[in-house]
Amino acid sequence: MPIALLYRWAIFVLLIVGLILLMKHKVLTPFVFWSRIQYYTFSTFTLFMFWLGATLLRVDIPFLYTADCRYIVAASLGTLSLMYHWIVRPGAIKTHRLNDISYEHFSFYNYIFHYFIPILMTVDYIFFVDKREMHWYTMVTWMIYPALYTVFVYVRAWITLVTHGTSHLYPYTFMDPREHDFFFITKHVLKVGFQFFVIGIFVYALGMGLYHLGIPPLSWTYNL
Repeated sequence: MPIALLYRWAIFVLLIVGLILLMKHKVLTPFVFWSRIQYYTFSTFTLFMFWLGATLLRVDIPFLYTADCRYIVAASLGTLSLMYHWIVRPGAIKTHRLNDISYEHFSFYNYIFHYFIPILMTVDYIFFVDKREMHWYTMVTWMIYPALYTVFVYVRAWITLVTHGTSHLYPYTFMDPREHDFFFITKHVLKVGFQFFVIGIFVYALGMGLYHLGIPPLSWTYNL
């Protein structure tokens, strides 16, 4: 079995550990899951779980195994990790005691989902993806995913209003139309989108740059 496939199985095991810890903290109950699927981390990892499971079980969907798809996975998780580290975590920590190790932002499962797996999947893209099969425009077209996520946030909020009430509607305050007007929301969504785009280009350039330097050897790659 190629080392790249073993590497992906190891990530799967780490994902299972994270899910078990989430269940232990009662984060995966249907109601809690619905209230958190609006967050970029939860929605992205829900899709990632299906992608990883499908590729390991050899589901017959050719695109899932392509170099472009592997890049999209790395870019999605990379933006998740960096935006969390730069924006979400600092603000959350300010409102809690730094020595409160039971707090979610200091929990082991938080590190699994916001740091360990995103870093490991970026390494997967850098070292185990055959860059000869990639298309340059993927570093632009992958932004379809964040755009669809934005649409999902508002569709989910509407469904929640109809079925549950007014709680847990929007993941981030800058997206809340109850507090901000259309132009404010559009401005900040585009600002965050641009940051995603820059991070995606960096991930793409890092992988392609190392490839042109002969890193890694082609024998390491595994696009199946």
